[in-house]
Amino acid sequence: MTVRIRPLERRDATACDAIVLGLPYHFGLAAGRDEAAAAVRAQLGLVAVEDETVVGFCTYVARFDASAEITWMAVASDRRRHGIGRALIGALSEELARSGRRLLVVLTVSPNDPGDEPDDGYQSTRRFYEQQGFVLARDLPREWDRNTAVLMAKPLGVGPGR
Repeated sequence: MTVRIRPLERRDATACDAIVLGLPYHFGLAAGRDEAAAAVRAQLGLVAVEDETVVGFCTYVARFDASAEITWMAVASDRRRHGIGRALIGALSEELARSGRRLLVVLTVSPNDPGDEPDDGYQSTRRFYEQQGFVLARDLPREWDRNTAVLMAKPLGVGPGR
């Protein structure tokens, strides 16, 4: 099947909610599910569509003129590891670079978090982002209540010296 990436629209919100509900490990907290639901209804983003079905999404916020932050990202559980996340990050990176942004960041659970992780836990999330060009930048131990957040950053290849 061919995946098409397009801008997130309000009509996509219910499909994005369903994706989130299908990933209970990564979206186990009600507060996180609520925040993701609010983001797909209010923030900019992209969706991955196969045969008119939304199978993945990402939302982002442009916090500063030269950078943006991925706030939420998910791919349907049965469509993970099929290049959909890579396509979303690639399309978002291109869109942001065209608009003059030079840096894309994301927060995820730090490898230094003292909690135990299952085999397919946040190690695979960090590895995914690393494969997309992100690097670990800084632990943010006071960002979240339950885990240590890590800031990962990806240069977008535009601007002086590039």
